[in-house]
Amino acid sequence: MSEEETVAVTSIDAVNMAADGDVNGFKSAINDLLTDRVKDAVDLKRFEVQNNFMSSVSDDVEQETETEE
Repeated sequence: MSEEETVAVTSIDAVNMAADGDVNGFKSAINDLLTDRVKDAVDLKRFEVQNNFMSSVSDDVEQETETEE
């Protein structure tokens, strides 16, 4: 198979792996869960920064046009 299939790992899966003694599976599941959360947090912060940047740029332009008049 040339395409990789991604399987969503849940925290329940991680707990079950730990209970079964699957240390490597548990470690991999926790890393996947944390990576997903970090990606989501970065995406949210990027969106906030873009919105704040664009609003501050438009505020600066409005102030410049008001002072020129």
